Parts: sequence; C-alpha cells; structure tokens
Amino acid sequence: MLGISAILEIKLGTEGLQLMAEISELEDVELLESILTGIKTLDTSEQLRQIYHNVEAGVER
Repeated sequence: MLGISAILEIKLGTEGLQLMAEISELEDVELLESILTGIKTLDTSEQLRQIYHNVEAGVER
C-alpha cells in the first residue's frame, strides 16, 4: 500500500492521496497489483477508479 500511496502522491498530488481511502479498503491482491501497474499510465484520478472498478466487475482493461 505504501508504494501505491507514494506513486499516487507523485502523480496526482493531494487528489491521489485522497483516493487511498478507497484503495485501502481493497483486499484482493490481484486487484491491488492491477492498480499498481495501471498507475504508470494514468493521468487522472478517474482513470484510476476505472482500473479498479473494471477489475472488480470482471472487465478487462
């Protein structure tokens, strides 16, 4: 989680850190790995939400 938090802060600033409240509730390791991988290419917080909502819904990225 600390890695995700650090990258979000670098990429999205305060907005990224605010997303950690949602992300910290996730327990699925594969989902967290998808988030960590997806962070590399995102530009907005909405793009990040799409990553984990799509994975939770079973939609491929």
